[in-house]
Amino acid sequence: MAYAKSTYSPDEVESCDCPLCDNNDFALVHVERESLQVVQCGVCDLIYVNPRLKNPSDNYRGEDQCTAHETATMVFEKKIPHHREQCYRYELDKIKKLNPTGKLLDIGSHCGHFLNIAEEYGYEVTGLEPSTPLSEIARKYYNLNIVTDELDKAAFKEKSFDVVTLIDVFEHITDPKKMLNDISPVLKDDGIICIKVPNGNYNILKLKLAGLIGHKEKYDLFDSYEHVVHYSKKTIYKMAKACGFKVVSIGVPIPIHTPNWPKYVGYSLDYRMPFALDWKRIIIREFFYLMGNLENLLGLPVHFGPDLLFILKKEKKSFTPKE
Repeated sequence: MAYAKSTYSPDEVESCDCPLCDNNDFALVHVERESLQVVQCGVCDLIYVNPRLKNPSDNYRGEDQCTAHETATMVFEKKIPHHREQCYRYELDKIKKLNPTGKLLDIGSHCGHFLNIAEEYGYEVTGLEPSTPLSEIARKYYNLNIVTDELDKAAFKEKSFDVVTLIDVFEHITDPKKMLNDISPVLKDDGIICIKVPNGNYNILKLKLAGLIGHKEKYDLFDSYEHVVHYSKKTIYKMAKACGFKVVSIGVPIPIHTPNWPKYVGYSLDYRMPFALDWKRIIIREFFYLMGNLENLLGLPVHFGPDLLFILKKEKKSFTPKE
């Protein structure tokens, strides 16, 4: 959980151009925490935050809450499953169908929960995590190979990874095109990138529904203090093409059932909630997930699916013989 403020002043934010097409033609969608504006580009349709926090990644730099309670340690010791474990296995099953073995780089590896399961799946794993406390937690509990750095400074060898994953990370990146361009050299020519992001169209739908019941200002629908870009099927295709990649798979992954432990015990915990304690929210998420899958199967824009899962490959360059 990031350390967010309820409001931000104008001197804490900065304006930016569209992270996809670099234009500055946009329409206002929503305002959160007084100074954070969610907008939609009038040229390419990307939804992004403008103005945004000057350093949104700082929300996670010092995070060490993973070990704040004994129950979190029980997750690391595998006595209790992490609440996202089913989601991670779903994503790894999709990856394994395309690249069943090899070296896997997870960008934004946090406490290492996803990487630990990826190692169980047989991958030779490396994590990249800019937060020192989180990197230390992943090493301590899972004995993982974690590089504490940013990708453009990590000095990985060219074409050294078969799989690169960004699970619930890409929406935090202020310059997504640079991220994809930095991944390209370290990814093998036949390698894949797996990106899971919240669905921007789903947030638009929630905003409309909140307006209908008169609670539009009540909810922090876009998490704009940390999620700086919001993607749809359409804009991911455009982003991939702009960086020399093609989308080979797109889906609506199973929903994250975020625990609601603070309501019952006063603080956050990493393990799943019993169905009986959160059945309404769980049923609603599952309904939206099923509807989003139906939209995707019909080839429609996805509005109901809370998240999107994309797998990218490098575009093969055409060979032009010399005369």
